[in-house]
Amino acid sequence: MAAANLSAALRAPAAHPMAKAGYGKRHAPDQAPPRVDDFTGLEPREAAIAAYVDRLPEGAAIGYKVLAEELPDYGQQACRSALDRLTRAGHLRRIRVQVTLLDGQMRWVTRTYFSRTARDADWWAAHVRFVRGLDAPGQPPAPAAADAPEADTEPEPGVRAPRSEAYDVLAGLGRREPRLQLSEGDCVGLEHLVGEWLARGVGREQITQALTSGLPTSVHSAGPLLRKRLETKMPPSPAPRPEKDHPGEQLVSMVMMCLFCDEDETTTTLDHGVCRDCRDQIARDEAMGLTGDVPDTFLARPRAEVDVAARMAELRSATVRPVLPAPRPRR
Repeated sequence: MAAANLSAALRAPAAHPMAKAGYGKRHAPDQAPPRVDDFTGLEPREAAIAAYVDRLPEGAAIGYKVLAEELPDYGQQACRSALDRLTRAGHLRRIRVQVTLLDGQMRWVTRTYFSRTARDADWWAAHVRFVRGLDAPGQPPAPAAADAPEADTEPEPGVRAPRSEAYDVLAGLGRREPRLQLSEGDCVGLEHLVGEWLARGVGREQITQALTSGLPTSVHSAGPLLRKRLETKMPPSPAPRPEKDHPGEQLVSMVMMCLFCDEDETTTTLDHGVCRDCRDQIARDEAMGLTGDVPDTFLARPRAEVDVAARMAELRSATVRPVLPAPRPRR
């Protein structure tokens, strides 16, 4: 079995499945802007998965079972171990949120908050206490009513993420300025930067204007040019503020819960967002060597197979000079 830290070449997350509307991944507030060295302090596998999750839109399903399905070189144990290490590093927390809907019904939903900027345990605890402060001091959240089941955080079968607003901004640049025609790969690669502009309150038209104005006469490679503009012209972060209610719901309270099971902090002790039982199970998996790169027979989907003999024959034939016909004698 390969080393546990061996990272696969993770594909772009454009088609990653979404959780049910309104749930799944949530961006933690007041993050630093994205940088190329955001996750360099992590082990290679954890850094690769963190970068992948960071690029996913809000509402994406990021449970370890979904990640194991979408990242074919990792099994469920490997993804669970990686998410555990990300919680220790301060990038992830799972929180149960009580909300009041427009029709007056109260409901509990589960959200996984991701922070590009690593936060310590006190920061995460303060984030929960701020909202819980709406309740009476020291009063634990009430249990979910029988007619208000917790929302399912697993994706609907076959449901894929729609194109984000940031992707649409990039895809539309070519219609405004032919010199900025981008490929799908370019749009996916720059999507997170445009998303950061949008998160900082810049409108679509303003972003388009900033990217299309003052172009050089000849643009040889639109992707690198736009990346430089998006990074160097990034607007300042907005002033820190508490999380806003999403449309159609009002936050009532929050409670921290284990990233991998349904136990919350009112019923068990959590260590950096994970309960003792789950962490012990992960430790046993790691000790048994079950959290590394998995064999082909255990992959969620087959690896792309390469016929080595056929490929070598193709390369050899490409290097052979063609036999040219002999010149005809002159009469």
